[in-house]
Parts: sequence; C-alpha cells; structure tokens
Amino acid sequence: MGFFTSSSKDSQQAPATKTAAGSSYLLWIDGVGTYLVYLQETMRIGGPGDPGTIGGLGSAWADLSLLANLSRHHASIVRSGESYYLEAKAPVFCNQRAVNDRVLLTDQAELRLNTDAVLTFRQPTVLSATACLDLTSYHQPQQRLDGIILMADTCLMGPSCENHVVCHNWSGTVILYRQGDQILCRSKLEIFNNAEPASEGAVLTPGSLVSGPELRFRWEVVS
Repeated sequence: MGFFTSSSKDSQQAPATKTAAGSSYLLWIDGVGTYLVYLQETMRIGGPGDPGTIGGLGSAWADLSLLANLSRHHASIVRSGESYYLEAKAPVFCNQRAVNDRVLLTDQAELRLNTDAVLTFRQPTVLSATACLDLTSYHQPQQRLDGIILMADTCLMGPSCENHVVCHNWSGTVILYRQGDQILCRSKLEIFNNAEPASEGAVLTPGSLVSGPELRFRWEVVS
C-alpha cells in the first residue's frame, strides 16, 4: 500500500520552513527514555519525506515525520496562548470525531491521523502551558522517541504524574524553563550541569550533562 495521497493537499502545499537552530532539542534521560523538546508554536506532522529539517525526526514538509501511511503534511498542532489546536490537512480524528478544519485540544485527547497512527495529547498540570504528545500507536519517526514535549514556558521532570516527563526513580523534580532564547534548569535537589552547581539555575547548552541524586540527563540540539 502506498502512502496516503488521495485527499491530501500535498501538491498545493509548500515545504515547511526550515527549522531554526535551537528550536528543538533531544532530552536523553538515563533509565527513562528519549524525548523531543519542541519550542515553536506550530508543529507540523506528516509521513516520511525527503530528508529535511531535523534528520531522523522530520522532513522538508513536517517537523515530525512518522513512519506511517500519512501525507507529507498531514496535520498541525498549534499553540495559542495556553491553548492548543489540531489543524487538519488530511483525514484526522480527535476523540473519534472527524476534524474538518481545526479543533481545540483538551487533556487526554486521542488524535488519529488517517486510519492507524494514534497520538495522545496531554497537559498534565495547570501550572504550565506546556503539553505532551505520546506516540500511542507503534508508529515512530526514524529516530525512536518515548514522547514529545511541546514546551511553552516550563518542562517538569520528576516522580509524580503531574510532571511532563515522569521519572519514577527520581527523589524530586527538575524544572526546565525558558529565559529569552535560552533554556535553563533548576531544582530543589542538588544538581550539577557539566559538574558545576546548577540547583539555583544554569543555562543548558548542546551537550550539557545534568546529574544529581539518582538522576542524569543530556541535552542535545537537533540538527
């Protein structure tokens, strides 16, 4: 079976603007998984395409390219203030209802792209406008991910279910937060960024290694 094209608008769509450096990162968390941290307000989702903006994660047409039967730009998720919208470019369902244009997303919304690619939208805490996408079906980009963070202001990582990334074995929470064009981390735990104290706040740069009691993660820019 070929990739879905019958009612898509690929022929009328221009390729996605190339992702700017520093607009998306990979978060490698020991014992937890690999997460894409996406900073832009709009994420374009599609199927496989020509190599493009983010290597094994995206294409020239989409910021997230799944190995699935999708058009090159199948749908977009758009952040507007503290709200998120799903915009359909090809057959899309939200909570089993067809989306003809756009729909407001709520916590635990099931997004079905075409017939079998399923993602779950989450906003685990009212204290942050950041949202998460879980890859509920088996469909993945070429670079395997355990989840996607649509980072608005902060990203919470820790043992409770209200964190964006649940790290069961951690003894406390680490907060990633935006400050201008930079991403910083802080925690009530004693943590270190590249062996330097970081509990009160430290700038994350590509290759930063953050460690603490029973925790360690690496921060890498997506090229």
